[in-house]
Amino acid sequence: MSRTPDARARDNQTRRIQESVTNVEKHFGEMCQLFAGYVRKTARLRDKADLLVREIGLYADTETPNLKRGMKQYADHLAKIQDYRQAEVERLEAKVIEPLKGYGDVVKRKRDDLKTTQSARDREAKQMAQLERTRQRNPSDRQIISQAESELQRATMDATRTTRQLEETIDEFEKQKIRDIKKIFGEFVTVEMSFHAKALELYTMAHQSIQSVDEEEDLEVGSAPNAPCPVVFQHACLCAGETEGQLLRKRMCI
Repeated sequence: MSRTPDARARDNQTRRIQESVTNVEKHFGEMCQLFAGYVRKTARLRDKADLLVREIGLYADTETPNLKRGMKQYADHLAKIQDYRQAEVERLEAKVIEPLKGYGDVVKRKRDDLKTTQSARDREAKQMAQLERTRQRNPSDRQIISQAESELQRATMDATRTTRQLEETIDEFEKQKIRDIKKIFGEFVTVEMSFHAKALELYTMAHQSIQSVDEEEDLEVGSAPNAPCPVVFQHACLCAGETEGQLLRKRMCI
């Protein structure tokens, strides 16, 4: 006995729902991993920038006063950017990564709904096959046939009910999916815009800090008789007209 048109329609509908759930599971999972990788790289960039800030500060301590001040201010602005980058990382984790991870549970519930519906369909198909066998074996036994028909009717009603419930939950699932995509993607852009707006402001200030260093003033300071000689790389800095030994004796410049 072949499946009824209604049963085939329900099967097709369930198949489409299954494909939709599988599609969401696949792509939300991929997006979650990629967004998480993006956040991890942002955190690593923050860590590298912290090291850079520290090195600039250490170098600034060896330089002439004007350059030292400019470099210190420059490093301070870079450090503040990393504070905002840390906030960016935390907000992305809370507003993007966690909601995407939560879809694992959503998909699991939808798969449970699909299993319930499929079980009802299987019972309907089983009762349909049972009725067909009963008619073939006992074509004149109306009582047995009637009982088998009643069992099939109950199984069909149950399959119809679970399919309707599944369709209703999937409709809400699809609507919520769209709302969540809009919200998650919107949050990502908002977090990034907020960070970059603050970063642009601080980068501008950092640029101004280092460009405001007066070379002439530092040269005047550096040429004074008792001026400290800044450390450059790992060798002694040689002032014009002096030997390395003279400098070492004069200022312990190494």
